[in-house]
Amino acid sequence: MVLRKLDYGDSDRIYTLLTKEHGKLGAIGRGVRKTTSKLAAALEIYSQVDVLLAHGRNLDVIAQVERKRKPRIEADLARTSRAALIAELAERMSEDRHPIDYLYDLTCWALDELAVDPEPRRASAYFLAVALDLMGYAPQLAACARCNVKLTAGAHPFSAPAGGFLCPACADPAEPAVSSGAIKVLRVMFARDLDLYRRLRLSTAIMDEVDDTLADQLEYHLDRRLNTLRFLRRMRAGS
Repeated sequence: MVLRKLDYGDSDRIYTLLTKEHGKLGAIGRGVRKTTSKLAAALEIYSQVDVLLAHGRNLDVIAQVERKRKPRIEADLARTSRAALIAELAERMSEDRHPIDYLYDLTCWALDELAVDPEPRRASAYFLAVALDLMGYAPQLAACARCNVKLTAGAHPFSAPAGGFLCPACADPAEPAVSSGAIKVLRVMFARDLDLYRRLRLSTAIMDEVDDTLADQLEYHLDRRLNTLRFLRRMRAGS
């Protein structure tokens, strides 16, 4: 999976690749920016590829590449910005040549779904939920994150520092609450019940709440904020 590309020198390009067996790795495409290059077309960002790499002094060199037949992500802002979020988080989670179980399959699935689902936020939200789980940052969804009392039905405030939703006794009354519908969706996502998740009808309001909850949890636990997450929040605030 091509996560990122960076122009280098006069005609080369450095690619960040996510692989199933070897984790994240960097590789250089020699001369790919020349019009005569046979590699460039297959190495588009977010594409899934089979590559043959030759060992180089500092970076592996892309000797051969074949693009897999996968749905293409339309060049509209909603989809490309969500694809960028998935790629940025996948790269942030990965270490060079140290694979994380399930991350490659999850990333490929999310980008495939993003290309075909009428609601692009579905795929990226599910990716964020499972990514949080893989990193060990899944929030508490069934009991109060402070006192561990089982949450009653209804809306509850979310606290990233506390690690989940709060009961009325522990919550600040002035804190906005997340609806019961959004909490139920989050429980389905973190249970990784993909079949049920795909069948859910998700309103814009519920997707907004789900997005905000996942973003708050991510930003609290990551060392630095994700650029694409900030951009998506500004874009939604301005819409």
